[in-house]
Amino acid sequence: MKSPKQKLGILAGAGKFPLYLSAVARDKGYQVVVIGPAGKLEPGIENFADKVRTYRFARFAEFLQVIDEEKIQLALMAGKLDKRWLYQKDVELDELTLHLLKQLPDQKDDTIMHQILKTLEERGVEIMESVELIRDWLAPQGGFSRKQPDENQQRDIAFGYKIAKEIGRLDIGQTVAVLNRAVLAVEAIDGTDLTIIRAGQISPGAVVVKILKPGQSLKFDVPVVGKSTIQSMIQAHAAVLAVEAGSCLVVEKEEMVALADQNSISLFGISHD
Repeated sequence: MKSPKQKLGILAGAGKFPLYLSAVARDKGYQVVVIGPAGKLEPGIENFADKVRTYRFARFAEFLQVIDEEKIQLALMAGKLDKRWLYQKDVELDELTLHLLKQLPDQKDDTIMHQILKTLEERGVEIMESVELIRDWLAPQGGFSRKQPDENQQRDIAFGYKIAKEIGRLDIGQTVAVLNRAVLAVEAIDGTDLTIIRAGQISPGAVVVKILKPGQSLKFDVPVVGKSTIQSMIQAHAAVLAVEAGSCLVVEKEEMVALADQNSISLFGISHD
């Protein structure tokens, strides 16, 4: 890790994760410049950064121009760049974005993100792992809520873990919801929260499993859960949230655990063994 007191670009997407990460980075002495798509950043993030710069989503040339103007040499990625935004009617892709997308073999998350990484690194930007400053936020092993998964739910966790790793290997998503060794919902472009909601539309009591995709770079798209995940669990009447220990970030942990306890939801960190 580079020494503090230098400029750190936080390449931000939606959600609270970039806000929390900005606060941590400033506490560690970095000069924090948040760079994210206009209209997509968490309100109030400017209070946790030295500067916030925006660009129009899907205007990759604008994004690179901001990187150059701010002379960013060290950066990390945080937050969700929702691929559904690409399919909105009012989105306009610039020539560079269109060119890059046409060169790619597919538009899977990893394919797109690796191209962004490659472009940045070719411009001399070093990308840190997203967890570099917050390794203590990684999920612990075993239960970390008052209610523990029962024997049947433990079997569902093991089953769901295998399924999640396979969909992750295909770069489809990181999350599955299962019940009695049957798959209720699989994450795709809609994200974890909506996957949980879809599962709840089929049956209450789901066991939700979220993992790090096999071969996943920790420089982008690190799995994250937080209070909003539990709110979706409550809405779906889901029973267990199991995440990969040491690989999934837990933000707002105290609030998240308290909310889970209030609603008899089990939180569990899956061992790699």
